[in-house]
Amino acid sequence: MLTDPLAIIVWDNVGYLIPDETRESLFDELADRIGLTAGQLAHAPGEILFDIASRGGMRPADRVERLRAIGQLTLAVGGDLTAALRTVAPPKARALLKRFPGVADPGADKILLLCGLDVRPALESNGVRAMVRLGHASEGPSYAHAYRSATSALRELGPPDRDLLIEAFQLLRAHGRSLCKRTSPTCLACPLDVACDHVPVRAL
Repeated sequence: MLTDPLAIIVWDNVGYLIPDETRESLFDELADRIGLTAGQLAHAPGEILFDIASRGGMRPADRVERLRAIGQLTLAVGGDLTAALRTVAPPKARALLKRFPGVADPGADKILLLCGLDVRPALESNGVRAMVRLGHASEGPSYAHAYRSATSALRELGPPDRDLLIEAFQLLRAHGRSLCKRTSPTCLACPLDVACDHVPVRAL
């Protein structure tokens, strides 16, 4: 589990809709061939970035620019993203993270939680989908609504506990990826089937 904010942002941007195994391979290759510091990313040779990005899914040229922008944005806050985030209150840290490519509310919450910068529920799309189908959150008119509903449900379970929230993030993500898939969920094999509301989900 990554616990460095810059590394997490790079991990999320190195590929698009690819298996974790492929993402890990590309992330490690990026670390070996270029490095993961702000300066190394900002000034990385375009041909190396494109070679890596081209194996990470569609629109590799966009990801090349994103990876460079991640380095440049980190340099703009002093070159140490962790230090920059620790010097401000969680709401401002969240706003800072949302300046980075691909980081919206769910991504910012995930980084703050995994890096020990805030204790708030975080979920990614697989976890949100599982929460909705299990009947613990409402889908609503948008993904943003479903995300807020699902994280609010986790928040209501009791006092915030970082370890439990990280475990919930990981377990719900794994459940959504392995059983409660977006299409063709394997409900009969699911141990939660007897307690599941089988709520239809548009496209979470």
